[in-house]
Amino acid sequence: MKKSQTILCVIISLAVVLVMGGEVFAGGEIKLALDCPPDPEKCGTYLWSKTFAEDLESKGIKVKLYAKDALGGEAEKLDQVSQGLLEISNSDLAKAGSLDPTIFGFYLPFLFEDMDHFFRVLKNTDLLAKINAGTTKRGVRVLGLIPVGDMAGIITTKKFIKTPADFKGIRMRALDKKQAKWLEIWGANAVIIPWPEIYNALQTGVADGYMNPGFVPIMFKHTEVLKYYSDVKVAPALRIAIGSEDWYKGLNDKDRAIVDGGAAKANAAVQAWVKKAEVQGLDALKKAGMQVYVNSSEEKAQFAALIRPNYTDIVPEKIVTMFIQAAEKQR
Repeated sequence: MKKSQTILCVIISLAVVLVMGGEVFAGGEIKLALDCPPDPEKCGTYLWSKTFAEDLESKGIKVKLYAKDALGGEAEKLDQVSQGLLEISNSDLAKAGSLDPTIFGFYLPFLFEDMDHFFRVLKNTDLLAKINAGTTKRGVRVLGLIPVGDMAGIITTKKFIKTPADFKGIRMRALDKKQAKWLEIWGANAVIIPWPEIYNALQTGVADGYMNPGFVPIMFKHTEVLKYYSDVKVAPALRIAIGSEDWYKGLNDKDRAIVDGGAAKANAAVQAWVKKAEVQGLDALKKAGMQVYVNSSEEKAQFAALIRPNYTDIVPEKIVTMFIQAAEKQR
């Protein structure tokens, strides 16, 4: 009798565990780590997260948004996602690239004509699936590539950069050694400067400018020293939404479909936001006292001709070919 009771208790305990485990994936709380202030007008990743959370909650799945750095920095968030401790994170694209280099193809300068071209490539090709074929093996699924605004322009204190020839005598801040090489190929002097030191570097002449979308100098009050914005559309400035592959695979079919649907709605919301941000960004620069120049196709082609032979310095040749073919099919 006692043995039977013991067995019964074990069975009941296992049943409770299974039921509780089922609840985790059938309406349990999803943790989502943010990477910017909660402003859907200025931050594309927050708009993505807000749209995703609202869509899932309308279907009975709770999503808790954690403030920037509340769950750790970029490296910590990536570790938590890959280990299944954090369901979703807004993260640095380079972190996914550390798992599989395919995603770095989106960094290739002058691959995309504009943001519409970028979105066509993302929608009508299998590039995202190929990226996930690599990252999911390391426990991470890319749910969305999120532009932070318009494509990067060239911003300086001294003059417009209409063609590579205008870089002569200009010292540009570079993010890293790879970006420094691009700038040097175009004829600029490049210096690697940490972001917190940028304002002082611009004030003192250590740097004459940098490459970024138009909203960046406004957000960081660099319009006090920067004067010229060349809308040359170097490349999309991207963040990503990543999810835990262990968590995603553990969802039942119904909940996985809800998550996929929420991500699709969030990606669509960001695309609509980017179209407005492109126009508003240039207008905001003008209102802040900066001069704006829109580079012609012929001028942009001069930059592209110099950098494209060096694409393999950014990603392996196989990935270069994959992205060039995808981009050409969507022109």
